[in-house]
Amino acid sequence: MEIAKHLKKIARYEDLMGRLDKIEDFELRVWASMNAATNALNAVLHHLGVTDPGNHFPHQIPGIYVEPKKKNGTWRKVIVPPGDVIHIGYPPIKAEIPEAVAHMMGPLHIIEGVRESHIRGDAAITADLASRCDEAYETCMSHARSILSDPSGDR
Repeated sequence: MEIAKHLKKIARYEDLMGRLDKIEDFELRVWASMNAATNALNAVLHHLGVTDPGNHFPHQIPGIYVEPKKKNGTWRKVIVPPGDVIHIGYPPIKAEIPEAVAHMMGPLHIIEGVRESHIRGDAAITADLASRCDEAYETCMSHARSILSDPSGDR
């Protein structure tokens, strides 16, 4: 997906997150923050030239993407070089990961780490947990904003 489209998605997720309660709507906030941060990760990877932005979107099968057909608006599966990731390490990125990107992945991993226990499972949702997820999100996004503000893409 193109960088500008990632940024629009991030803005929509952040708007949603701002309207949700940190505890009562924890599951939705984590889902939104995980998706916003993953879009930021993809935008950064494209900006740095690590992955191809293309007009295709990741499928659940590594190496398979979907793209819109230009004539009738339907979608088709295609095999293209790695573009967007859907989670850290999935699909694997074969290129070297710049250190600046690695700084984003740690905080995103914290957010992804609560998915099993607190979103799919029924582990207790606490104010401390919500704060840790929010802090991880802000750290990830701070790194992303810093990288994306560098027009040279050198990091």
